[in-house]
Amino acid sequence: MATLRRDSRPTWVPTKRQVLVHVNQCVMLWYLCIILMTFGIKVDSYQDGQVTASDVGGLLVALAVFVVWLCGAYLLRQWAAKPRSPGARLNDWRQTLTALANGFESHPSPAATFTSIMTAGTSGIREYPRFVAPGVEFGTLSSHSRRSGEWHYVAVTLPAPLPHLILDATSTGRLSSNLPVGLVRDQKLSLEGNFDQSFQVYSPLDYRMEALYVLTPDLMAALIDDAAGYNVEIIDHTLVFFTPRPADFSTSEPWNSVHALLTNVAPRIIAKARRYLDERVPGQEIPRVLAKLTAERERPEITWIAPPPLIGPEGRLTIRDRRTGVWSAVFGIGWFVGLTFLYAVPGLFAFAGFMSIIDGR
Repeated sequence: MATLRRDSRPTWVPTKRQVLVHVNQCVMLWYLCIILMTFGIKVDSYQDGQVTASDVGGLLVALAVFVVWLCGAYLLRQWAAKPRSPGARLNDWRQTLTALANGFESHPSPAATFTSIMTAGTSGIREYPRFVAPGVEFGTLSSHSRRSGEWHYVAVTLPAPLPHLILDATSTGRLSSNLPVGLVRDQKLSLEGNFDQSFQVYSPLDYRMEALYVLTPDLMAALIDDAAGYNVEIIDHTLVFFTPRPADFSTSEPWNSVHALLTNVAPRIIAKARRYLDERVPGQEIPRVLAKLTAERERPEITWIAPPPLIGPEGRLTIRDRRTGVWSAVFGIGWFVGLTFLYAVPGLFAFAGFMSIIDGR
């Protein structure tokens, strides 16, 4: 239990206290910058480089305030290093123990562990909390990207790959898609009944029949009943349900949602994947049973091993990634400029102000 308590929250996930420490340090640096620059400009520009007694007194008062502030910053840092509040730790333990009771283990990750439109081309990804079991994982995925943001997700490993499909949830009445990427409209596939009112389906143009093979009426009904509000992506061996809604795993609601997805929706798609083989791929146009019989007849001394199934290159959707290109460069430059403004600029100006005061002695 002691190990569980220590490991329930990874060290690379900052707490609110740690964020407060960094904010305080930044404000302290700007305080020094303003004080030293004010006195430096006053001495250089208005007093012809002469430091008066009032300047010394004012500077001593400002430095005394800074020393007191520095002591407070030390105490703040000590406080931030202490264990979190009992309520926060209780929530962590509750969700971890709930996972263990349901056959899952808590394994946060500082990097993406599966392929999806949420993770492709995105930096600074972390998965916390993250609960795993054989072939299944779910939790919260976040990144530094403004567009990607934070996602509650459920990822399931399929026994064989399926063509790339994306179901954009529309049942919440949104006016625009909340997908982190853009999709070519020609790839949109309209299905029967009222399914289009809940999901917009995107399929590769040459794989429309495969999309209909996967999205059978029973699966569409299960998606409407148990996956409303979740976007769905099938890509190769991975099935992902994801939504931008925050999930608090210390409560029962997300656990009930995950249970419904894994019980009523995912098994139907897994069954489809187990029986599917892309005949467009060279070498896969022959049924596996026939290929096995042919190989055993021609070379009976060698045990036939089925090659891993593949999806043809046309089985991928065309995606316009909003996180790359010009806007990605703008975001990267803005991040660098922001850090420079918060730390480097006040440090340089504080040093310049200090040198101005020294030169005016």
